Amino acid sequence: MIKASVNEMYKKTVLDNGITVVTESISYYSTVSIGIWWKAGSRYENAGNNGICHFIEHMLFKGTHRRTAYDIAREIDAVGGSINAFTTREYTCLYVRVLRKDLDIALDIMSDMHLNSTFADEDIEKERYVITQEIKMTEDSPEEYIYDMFNASYYKGHALGMPVLGTEKTVQSLGTDVIKGYFREHYDAGNTIITMSGRVNHEACVESIARYFSGTPCGASRTIALTAPDAASGIDIYEKDLEHVYMCMGTDGVSQVDRRRYMLYILNAVMGGAMSSHLFQEIREKRGLVYNIYSYVNCYHDCGTFGISSSTSRESLSEVLGLIKEEIMRVRNEGITDAELSFSKEHIKGNLFIALEGSETRMGRLAKNEIYFGSYIPLKETLREIDSIRKSDVATIAREIFDDPDGISLTILGNVDRKKVESVWKG
Repeated sequence: MIKASVNEMYKKTVLDNGITVVTESISYYSTVSIGIWWKAGSRYENAGNNGICHFIEHMLFKGTHRRTAYDIAREIDAVGGSINAFTTREYTCLYVRVLRKDLDIALDIMSDMHLNSTFADEDIEKERYVITQEIKMTEDSPEEYIYDMFNASYYKGHALGMPVLGTEKTVQSLGTDVIKGYFREHYDAGNTIITMSGRVNHEACVESIARYFSGTPCGASRTIALTAPDAASGIDIYEKDLEHVYMCMGTDGVSQVDRRRYMLYILNAVMGGAMSSHLFQEIREKRGLVYNIYSYVNCYHDCGTFGISSSTSRESLSEVLGLIKEEIMRVRNEGITDAELSFSKEHIKGNLFIALEGSETRMGRLAKNEIYFGSYIPLKETLREIDSIRKSDVATIAREIFDDPDGISLTILGNVDRKKVESVWKG
């Protein structure tokens, strides 16, 4: 075992087979959160196998050579723990939260799911139907579906534009051999990170993980080359018979490894990332034109987006779009005030501290630091980065991302008059 790094409560070890183990010891916690993270997500798929990572995530719960699906759920429930998983564009995670005394039970179950899942034909067919229903459910939820539509338009022709769930067509085409082959190739030890946060001893955890996960194939050492997307600007309208009109607009942000992301977080808090933000107060509170409106920041390995999302009636669409564009131009031309800068910093830091009260969030932070930076970013360093941002920094990045307001991509879901939308958004 190669000890790679030690920093106060944080410790990292790379096992002989290539699995990276990262722990954070918090003595006053009575629980432990454990996550197995694979650098496998929809970004690493192609048009033919889109949705396969999400499919594999589902199959991990369908039973192993030692346990049925019921056994997996029952054993975790029996100790009062919780187990779940999720897939994103750049990684997949299986995670468990249990009491410290039940850590070995959790590791035994998780390693069994990773190493011994059966991927039985019968279960694959059942889950294919389940996932198809999940896709239809998303399509029936405009608040969620609008993001897939925006990404498909903005990252057209690139894997980041594909839905994490896949499509009905691709999910139907994924055969057992294809799923098993992809799992063997992309979920090996070298592509696996195991993180733990809570009342743990690093050395003891490493020994347990080495024992439980000793059968994980090492896999070929490889670095997957990522190709940055060329974002497409324009207006894309997807017609659907809905009572409301749903909209999502966005422009280039920054990557997860770009220090300027903290400047975007501050800009986001001012524009639409909080209930006291400009967009929420002006459009929702003062005018009552929408039920909800917010801005957001997405950061990936080599790119990112800054977006705004909302919904409104067909009659109010032009006014809402006009007000959003006014806010974009205001921030681009005027920047933010000293009071807004101070507010945003405290807002971001407060959210961070509150989130880190839970071991699951801490466990996830360990993993994301490892995935994107290959090391641990101390909390005090993050706070220092936030505190160091000046008003001029936010003004600079606002001018950069909103350099051409007419070039900001707009995606609309619903029945609208295209000419009317273009006259407002491009006028």
